[in-house]
Amino acid sequence: MYERILVVCTGNICRSPLAEAMLRLQLEADGRGQMTQVQSAGTRALVGKPADETVLHVARQQPRLLQELERHCAQQVNGTLLWWADLILVMERPHVRQIEKIDPQARGKTHMLGHWLGRTIADPYLRHESVYQETHGLIEQAVLSWRDRIRK
Repeated sequence: MYERILVVCTGNICRSPLAEAMLRLQLEADGRGQMTQVQSAGTRALVGKPADETVLHVARQQPRLLQELERHCAQQVNGTLLWWADLILVMERPHVRQIEKIDPQARGKTHMLGHWLGRTIADPYLRHESVYQETHGLIEQAVLSWRDRIRK
């Protein structure tokens, strides 16, 4: 059972805040919201920035998700966060390497968010809204694919 989950992307304003919010809501719906903490961070975070406007726009049809995203404040991944996490979910292979540079011991608990989908999740930052929508769908599928594994 995982009690502390860290989701990592590059800037911590698009993919990882979305996955963090989706995981938190999914765990809440499963009755595990009190038992599992979820945070996100970036390997090159835009520290202090809110979630990207297009991410918020795409999430607008899901009020609870939008509410979670509106509270987001980007943070840099660091050794303390890596030590804190029981499970680290990343978007792309370079994120794994960057985490290993910070804390080689974190490698054993670092996995691709899209692992069960057999794919990475590319950064939509500054691309067309349709790319954000596609990324939103992929992250949603990936979170659902991890749901049962997180609950065990």
